[in-house]
Amino acid sequence: LFSLLKLFNDTYINEVSIVLNYTSEIFNFIKNEELHSEKYLQFIMHTADENIKINYGSIEIVKIKDELKIPVSCGTVKLENMNSSRAFYNESTHCNSCLHKKISIDAEGNIRNCPSMPQSFGNIKDTTLEKALNHKDFKKYWNLTKDKIEVCKDCEFRYICTDCRAYTEKTHENEFGLDTSKPLKCGYSPYTGEWEEWSTNPLKQKAIKYYRMQELVKKN
Repeated sequence: LFSLLKLFNDTYINEVSIVLNYTSEIFNFIKNEELHSEKYLQFIMHTADENIKINYGSIEIVKIKDELKIPVSCGTVKLENMNSSRAFYNESTHCNSCLHKKISIDAEGNIRNCPSMPQSFGNIKDTTLEKALNHKDFKKYWNLTKDKIEVCKDCEFRYICTDCRAYTEKTHENEFGLDTSKPLKCGYSPYTGEWEEWSTNPLKQKAIKYYRMQELVKKN
């Protein structure tokens, strides 16, 4: 996989992110700059020995102690995940802060906007990324900003928060059939200024059952 990263050099892709299980061998391989790519590379390594973010030039390594279970681990909204960079802020005011210009390949090779999104646009074994990108539905959420999402449109964090369309409260749709509901895994209320455990909110239980996420509900 790492040997193929150089193939992105002559493409319009700006950043490649890879989510993988942490091992010291892979970590040291990346750390010792044995990769050859002209693109920005991000490696999210879960089940690690510490929580840390390290940058080596155009390479970023994010080590996370928790286990990431793709796809159900996506979409958690936390203060520590907010992105206050100018580039992210400017993009969020005009486009969807998660799905805009994103294309992904999941563990089975399915091509999606995000590994957690339900719709697949083919498999990498028999479909090119270009063909998937040109599908009529691939970009349908790209321009859906937080200003059009229920509750989020009233939130002071809306331009620095990553929006999740894979897991929502499933309460609203717009005139184009797009899901405009608040992200399911957000426990913040802009009306009270308070955070709460999202999984225990009674109003979210129907959506939690729909996504079969009962195992994520925290016990009191």
